[in-house]
Amino acid sequence: MTTPSPKLPYVVLLPSPTGEPPTGGDSLHQDLNLYYESGNIAWLITATALVLLMIPGVGFFYSGLARRKSALSLLWLSIMGTAVVSFQWFFWGFSLAFSHTAGKFIGDLSNLGLMNALGAPSVASPLIPDLLFAVYQGMFAAITYVLDI
Repeated sequence: MTTPSPKLPYVVLLPSPTGEPPTGGDSLHQDLNLYYESGNIAWLITATALVLLMIPGVGFFYSGLARRKSALSLLWLSIMGTAVVSFQWFFWGFSLAFSHTAGKFIGDLSNLGLMNALGAPSVASPLIPDLLFAVYQGMFAAITYVLDI
């Protein structure tokens, strides 16, 4: 008589497969979340949301330093700066900074427009997917520009 194996109180993660396509696999036919812990993903989403909240906060801070008639313009400037930087980051910036086939100093355009950046492990850590890392770093690119205005 065999005893049933006890249920584990945690999820056993599988190592990321090496023979998968650059996207990490087909998200329609397989579960790409098997390779990542939900705690890491939740924390990165929380950190991304906190940085996103900083952008209008900086706009309100700049508005408080200016005259009353310029307050709305400065708030609008921080939001529009975020829109422009986000477009540039997701179109070519992420690829130049964090592509998987990068050179020593600058990447190539293999991820132009976030092409092939879905569920594969990111360059920074194998614990988070590439797409989530792109959004996280994009928020920092946006807040950097807003702080420089």
